[in-house]
Amino acid sequence: MNNKEKREPVTMNVKEIRQEIRAAVSMGEQIVVFISHTRERIKGIAGHSNDPKRVKITTDEGLVWVPISNVESVSRVIRLRIEGTTEE
Repeated sequence: MNNKEKREPVTMNVKEIRQEIRAAVSMGEQIVVFISHTRERIKGIAGHSNDPKRVKITTDEGLVWVPISNVESVSRVIRLRIEGTTEE
């Protein structure tokens, strides 16, 4: 794919968004939340929230609450740990 080509956004339903957030919270993973109306991306650590209408994200700048109705999709950032040595 050419870097200049635009990809169609992936839209998730509320159930899928909540599932991804719950998984990220339980694993202590970072998430990237894509906001539907601004195309903004928010990256941070997913946090447990008692408010079912909002996503809690701790970013480098501080705590952010995002209404789930504004979320287009959520991606989990999975870090891989490499053990041992590698040869080039």
